[in-house]
Amino acid sequence: MINKINSKINEKKDEIIKFTLELVKELSETPPGNETGVARLIKRQAKIWGLPEPRILSAKKNRPNLILTLKGKKSGKVLILNGHIDTKPIGNASDWKIIDPYNPEIIESKLYGLGATDMKGGVAAILAAAMAINQCNISFDGDILLLFAADEEGGGTYGVKVIIESGIKGDAMIIAEPSGENMDFDALALACKGAVLGKIVVHGTQMHSSLSDRGNCINASVKMAEVLVEFSRNLKSNLHYKPHPLYPNGPTINPGVILEGGVFYGVVPGIASFAFDLRIIPGMTLKDVKKDIEDFLNNLMKKDKDLHVELVLEKRINYWAPAIEISREHPLVESCIKAARDVVGLEPKLIGAPFATDGVFFVKAGVDMQIIPSFGPGLIKLAHGPDEYVNVEAILDAAKIFAIASIDYLKS
Repeated sequence: MINKINSKINEKKDEIIKFTLELVKELSETPPGNETGVARLIKRQAKIWGLPEPRILSAKKNRPNLILTLKGKKSGKVLILNGHIDTKPIGNASDWKIIDPYNPEIIESKLYGLGATDMKGGVAAILAAAMAINQCNISFDGDILLLFAADEEGGGTYGVKVIIESGIKGDAMIIAEPSGENMDFDALALACKGAVLGKIVVHGTQMHSSLSDRGNCINASVKMAEVLVEFSRNLKSNLHYKPHPLYPNGPTINPGVILEGGVFYGVVPGIASFAFDLRIIPGMTLKDVKKDIEDFLNNLMKKDKDLHVELVLEKRINYWAPAIEISREHPLVESCIKAARDVVGLEPKLIGAPFATDGVFFVKAGVDMQIIPSFGPGLIKLAHGPDEYVNVEAILDAAKIFAIASIDYLKS
């Protein structure tokens, strides 16, 4: 089985890489959010490779999700291979020094372009894995579902939320997010962090700025700056969580990701705020984090009678998601490790991914499924940055690993 899959993917190498280049060139930035072009390419390539036609699910016309099912010879477990088809926005294009980010190129066996690592290389590998299984006529029990989700970078409202509401279920899932730390496939994530997103709002006294030195004036922006410094320096020591072997540094706190305040010249600010992005580890809950932050703010107000501050959770998007974890003993983890050894001769280190993935939204919605939150081509450190690339060989290796691991898991 392994030799057949490897041979088929090697035979289709040029087609797989050409398909990846097309995916990267097709813009799908969130925001604003439009994955229709990428969906069209996936549907077209599935047809070229003789795969079943993907089913489209969408709550908004330009935010399609695709589901493609390979049926086994009889009923059994359901394995999902997942990848998101949107990317982050380009940001500052001038920071890209090697290529124009909107025109992907292969340079020295590296495929450069926006979304190459995160995660269109993984998306191409998933479809190529299905092609190899199908064209090699490899038998298996159960089903393999390819799930290509929109809106992962925007919180999943038009992506995984729509998929879950359609009733999609599975026994286990591999999410093909980039997992390499120093080289491709040197790490497999057993866990990924969740998130709590919110704002710290500080209230002051809005008044004419010419009167600010006459007393009874509280500048909300100044007070907000003081709270921001305290939050940055001391919040972590006030959070309650149990140490986790995959996250020795605990949760990650990012204060001041957005700053707001003030009206215009001539006006003392009466309200100011900073947003925070708190990445939580397994075992932490929204309820506990919310209480810890509120207790922290209350203690600041006790020390400063002029301080009036409140926590506001970010309701415009998915403002929280749980951290998730799969056991090292789960059969899918063993299947992935074995496949990596067979394909690249490397046993991946088991890590906790520093970022969240679509898996957190399945768990948040109560879907009973075991999830490997990140195991795919690309290096973690290249995601969301300029000169993003994925190694060409890693795309092909990922396709082989996904195909071999899928069959091994479904036969286990």
